[in-house]
Amino acid sequence: MKQGQFTLPALPIVILLFTFTLPPETSISLGSLRLSPYRITLIIMLFPAINAVLNNTKTPFSFFDGLVIFHGIWATIALCINMGFASGIETGGIYFIETSGAYLVARAYIKTAQDFANVIKLVFTVTATLLGFAILESFTGFHILREPFKAVLGGAGPHYIEPRLGLTRAFTSFEHPILYGVFAASSFAGAYYLLIKEKIDKTGTKTLGTIVMATFFSLSGGPFTALAFQGGLIAWDRFTKGVANRWSILLGLFGFSWVILSLMSNRSPVLIFISYLTFSANSAYNRVHIWNYGTAEVARHPLFGIGLNDWIRAPWMSSSMDNYWLLTTVRYGLPALLCLVIAIILIARRTTSRRNKSMLTTNARKAWIITILGFTLAGLTVHFWNALMVQFFFLLGCGAAVSVPALAPRRKPQIRYPSLPLKEKFA
Repeated sequence: MKQGQFTLPALPIVILLFTFTLPPETSISLGSLRLSPYRITLIIMLFPAINAVLNNTKTPFSFFDGLVIFHGIWATIALCINMGFASGIETGGIYFIETSGAYLVARAYIKTAQDFANVIKLVFTVTATLLGFAILESFTGFHILREPFKAVLGGAGPHYIEPRLGLTRAFTSFEHPILYGVFAASSFAGAYYLLIKEKIDKTGTKTLGTIVMATFFSLSGGPFTALAFQGGLIAWDRFTKGVANRWSILLGLFGFSWVILSLMSNRSPVLIFISYLTFSANSAYNRVHIWNYGTAEVARHPLFGIGLNDWIRAPWMSSSMDNYWLLTTVRYGLPALLCLVIAIILIARRTTSRRNKSMLTTNARKAWIITILGFTLAGLTVHFWNALMVQFFFLLGCGAAVSVPALAPRRKPQIRYPSLPLKEKFA
């Protein structure tokens, strides 16, 4: 296959990505378990994926792989302690499959930068397809994908959410507009580096514009944040080419801004961020209280969290905690959070430390890092659940493949014969 030529990823990856976009009404119940299509797919793929990762000599099992798996194990232990053994094993098992399972499937079947590029192409194709449904949904108010599935298969269907800007917030096939928006925004950096190859021409503008429009119709602050942050990092990369230590400079600017905000405000920089990067004043006010009550809960239960038990909050607040990182810590404790954070740092560090001469691999690494950073930032104002959480861990697994240096072409071995004295050659 020629470099830059896009084909479909491996069949298990195609099936898994397709199941991300199936409406929740397609789920089936098995006792107390809800088995969505992506959960069934992950259950079937789990053990073959484990076997493939353990036998992969190109990208052998690494410390960060262990951290992601231990995250799932620790969460299961925390659930057993807080919810009882039977309930903890059932809930924790599903959580392990959705997190560590999705990560291992990516590790098993995404082996090269080209594989990752093919994943981005497929995600963009799905996003472009869903955009048509999102437009109709926003202007008509009819949930064109979920309502028919509800009529045929049953289920709760999409719940009512207040319109914004005079438009209905698009669900498409997801449980919430925020999930659809983050899914759409997740392909922005990959599209720029791997699909249009940094060329802002007519085709490039159309490609990136499709992703921006798809994200817009979610009408959610979290996806806008992820999209804007990716765009900012891409702009920095584009306009500082040739500048020495440009990424160290950017990190320094972030650090300087953090110190200034800490000194000049009576609130932490994280609190300032989650209060201003929201769609409405009411959302900002609520997120500030979520942070305050959530961190207090972590202080009371730092090791194993509270499981799925209710958290202490003001009576007027809903049970929703719109912060993935905070909710993960509240439910499963600080060790679960640290495993994830350290794993991301280690994968990113290996990705940036490996030198190579392949433009495809270089662009794939940039796309992966910026995409994960966009997810990480969005997680401060959005909770990842169901298919979007699976996609997040799937993308983490893609980072291991992207960090592998491109193989140099094999050269035909040259046979060298020892030189002999002239008289011996002609003896």
